[in-house]
Amino acid sequence: MTEQEELYQCVGVCMSDPETGYCMGCGRPPLGGPEVNVEIALSVPELQKPAGDPDSPE
Repeated sequence: MTEQEELYQCVGVCMSDPETGYCMGCGRPPLGGPEVNVEIALSVPELQKPAGDPDSPE
């Protein structure tokens, strides 16, 4: 449990006050912006070898 979790015990009512940003359930202050980690995987189509390629056993 982190220090912030110990200070602000959740009571199951997580709603932030639109004016202050504080949680209306436990009084937790507004959280900073989320850390965003993004991983992008691209799919690259396999290239066709030209006909008559000596490396191709056809």
